[in-house]
Amino acid sequence: MRATSSADRARVALDARRALDASRRAARAGASRVARASRVAASASSEDVETTKRALRKLCARARGARRASARDARALMDLVEALERAGRARDDAAALGAAVSGEWSLLASVATDDDAEAARRRREGALGAALTEASGSSGRAAASEASEASEASEASEKSFVRSRGNYQDIDVAGRTVSNRAEFEGPFGVNLGVNLVGECAFDDPVAHPTRLNVRFRSVELRIGRLPPLRASLDFVDPRGWIETTYVDDDLRTGRGDKGSIFVAARRADG
Repeated sequence: MRATSSADRARVALDARRALDASRRAARAGASRVARASRVAASASSEDVETTKRALRKLCARARGARRASARDARALMDLVEALERAGRARDDAAALGAAVSGEWSLLASVATDDDAEAARRRREGALGAALTEASGSSGRAAASEASEASEASEASEKSFVRSRGNYQDIDVAGRTVSNRAEFEGPFGVNLGVNLVGECAFDDPVAHPTRLNVRFRSVELRIGRLPPLRASLDFVDPRGWIETTYVDDDLRTGRGDKGSIFVAARRADG
């Protein structure tokens, strides 16, 4: 009886070890399948983001020279920006987000979400503030209505005395500095420039962790090789904010207090 009992116990132990080994192999196989599925999903998600970014850059390049974005292009741009926003790449941690948005950026596009927001911005800022905002490229271009697109195309064909050469934004969150710069080519090829210089900070981490608050302190005007003209803006005290909705190594999107959606690309030297 003891021999039989001992043999039974040995078989039970062996069966238990085999079952445990089978369970471990199944668990490893399951984990491997999950890991492969996660890698495939991550790869697909990354490919989707890169496809969206390429489409957005292409659309920005097409619309860059227009005085006003067509209603169709404005809607397409907003849809692409919203697609990137859903990718969820804007960090909530102020330090990480500050490091991500700091750098030298070129504005690819800025579109007002609607005409009412643009009109409200002008009323809020007043004549001087609105002029500085528009000169520096901080405002959004309103979308042209379908009825006005033909007249806009006609106006765009007329030769302008001043041609935009680019809008730039330099941000240093650690140093708490920001500048919005617009460069133009004036009559006879004279270089013109407007630069708003101010302070910035992510100083509301609980209610608005992705909001960069900005206060512009001075403006600099450049005309050709003449010495720059500088003036304090403390008497106007222009303030605003930028909500970063997507940022990675080379592209940034956001929504501003002036009712606009913008797309910016990191400059190679920034």
